[in-house]
Amino acid sequence: MKYHMDDSYIDDTPSAFLYQRIMNCYPKSAIGCFIINDDWDEHALLELKQESEAWFLVGLQIDDSEFERLDIIEGVVRCQPDEVKDVTELLDVNAASTIIGIDVVDIKSLFECGNLFQFIQASATGESESDLIKITTHKLVDQLLTARNTKALFIGMESVQSLPMEAFAYVADAVEGLLSNIGEYIYYRSSMTDEPKSFHLKAIYALA
Repeated sequence: MKYHMDDSYIDDTPSAFLYQRIMNCYPKSAIGCFIINDDWDEHALLELKQESEAWFLVGLQIDDSEFERLDIIEGVVRCQPDEVKDVTELLDVNAASTIIGIDVVDIKSLFECGNLFQFIQASATGESESDLIKITTHKLVDQLLTARNTKALFIGMESVQSLPMEAFAYVADAVEGLLSNIGEYIYYRSSMTDEPKSFHLKAIYALA
């Protein structure tokens, strides 16, 4: 498990950014995200990496189409078309706004645990923060039942206010109790949301 005080970011450069082929120029970021079926080829990806100065590239797979596995891509994340923004925001660890966070080095370590990953998420709304955390955690754990043998997991927590450590501990205990064999490869981040009376959990895990 990895988390630390999130106080190391001093500029507005995103750690993850979603790039499109139609862009006239590629802004800088550390992690270059792109949708695989947007006609990217090796030449275009090399150009993207060079111009954006991205440390590594992550492809987002939004359908079941085949794609060429290129060495230039660090990993591929499966998600739904309406989840592309959620995946990119989860990987943008520079935007983490509370004391629990990770950095781009940790994200690189995450993707070194596999080539193919799955994105999942769960949420709940209501008045009681403790109930929201319990309900959302159980929803996420239910989705992770098929991923007991995963090699790595990254979880993002989103709440309207800074989470108490007790809340973080509840989520961590539930997840690590299910996936107790990969404790050193579970990463967490915590951030704020402007959606009132809500709690969200978003996760990426390595597929076996």
